[in-house]
Amino acid sequence: MPFRITLLLEELEDGKWHNLDQLKQLMNLKDHEMKEITRFLSQYDFAEIDEGTKQVRINKDFKKILTNDLV
Repeated sequence: MPFRITLLLEELEDGKWHNLDQLKQLMNLKDHEMKEITRFLSQYDFAEIDEGTKQVRINKDFKKILTNDLV
């Protein structure tokens, strides 16, 4: 699972909203796998999930850590 989380974070790295269904297909994940990964990312505030539009984006503060843009 950690490898798949890393792959998803790479997709989210641009900071834009991404459709969960498209990401699931792109990464060849099952529904429960995508839910588990996004639940983890949301729980630890690594990503924001919009359940209404079924989209996800990386948390801006976490993005700074990933890209080493800390001030």
